[in-house]
Amino acid sequence: MNKPLQLRLISGEFTVHRLDPMSDVPAAVWQSTFVSVSRSDDELSIITDAKISVDARNSVGPWLAYRVPGAMDFEMTGVMSALTIPLAEAGIAILAVSTYDTDFILVRTETGAAAESAWRAAGIDVA
Repeated sequence: MNKPLQLRLISGEFTVHRLDPMSDVPAAVWQSTFVSVSRSDDELSIITDAKISVDARNSVGPWLAYRVPGAMDFEMTGVMSALTIPLAEAGIAILAVSTYDTDFILVRTETGAAAESAWRAAGIDVA
């Protein structure tokens, strides 16, 4: 990485849902400003706006979501560690999501201010 990292807060709060692996994705989740859907042999995980009701086995939230703005090159290294080490040192748990273009870091809403302080102390621009 040769330029300072930036993070942008996505508006709203989010919930992480765990469903049975062969469950259908509820249509309502697509109304969220940020959605992540992952399926494995063990589960279907959905992250969506906290206001959207999902009939899930387990749900955890609320979370704040931050994204690295723009698209990142697949050859970039060290981005996730630069974002997570300051939080680990501050004792803040995270949920990380990567997409084709970028990375997202979710922190529990009650730790949002502390996370932003830790990132800023590490030289990461947070807006």
